[in-house]
Amino acid sequence: MRNMDRSIKKHSNRIDFSGALLLGTISMLVLSGAVMTATATIPSVLKIENISQDSAGKIRLQISHAGPSANHYVDAVQIDINGQIKTYNITQPQTTDPFSGECDLGQIQGTPTVKARAHCSIHGWSPWSDGVAVPEFSQIGLTVLATLAAALLIARRTKRSNAFSHPASNRC
Repeated sequence: MRNMDRSIKKHSNRIDFSGALLLGTISMLVLSGAVMTATATIPSVLKIENISQDSAGKIRLQISHAGPSANHYVDAVQIDINGQIKTYNITQPQTTDPFSGECDLGQIQGTPTVKARAHCSIHGWSPWSDGVAVPEFSQIGLTVLATLAAALLIARRTKRSNAFSHPASNRC
C-alpha cells in the first residue's frame, strides 16, 4: 500500500509540474502576441540655416520629430552660440514632420559656431547638432557690400577719366 501511495504521489507531482509548464507556455504565447514594441521619438535637428541680416544674427532650424500630437511635440529648442546657451520655448504643438522655425540670436560679432538641440515634451532632449559658423554679416550682405564698393570704384575711375579726356578749351 505504501508503494502505491508513493507511485500516486509521484504521478500527481508530474501532473502538477506538466500542468504548470503547459499553463506557463500558453501564457507566454498569448502575451507575446499582445506585447507591442515601443520606440522613443526623440527629435533631431536636421539643418541650421543662417538668415542673418547685418549684425543681427538669425537662424532657421529644420527639426524632425515623428508622430507629433497635442501631448507629444517639441516644446523647446536650445541654441549654443560659442558656449553661451539660449533657450527658446515653443508653445504650439507641431502638425508636420519635419518642421521649421526661426530663432533671433541678437547682435553677434565675428563668426560664432552655433549648435542646436530640441526638447520633446515626453522623451526629453535630442543630442546637439553639428556646429555651423554664422558670420557677423550674411553672405547676401557681403555680396551687396562688395557690389556697392565695386560700383563706387568704377564710378570714381569713370569720373577721373572723363576729366582728362575733355581738356579746357583754349579760346582767345
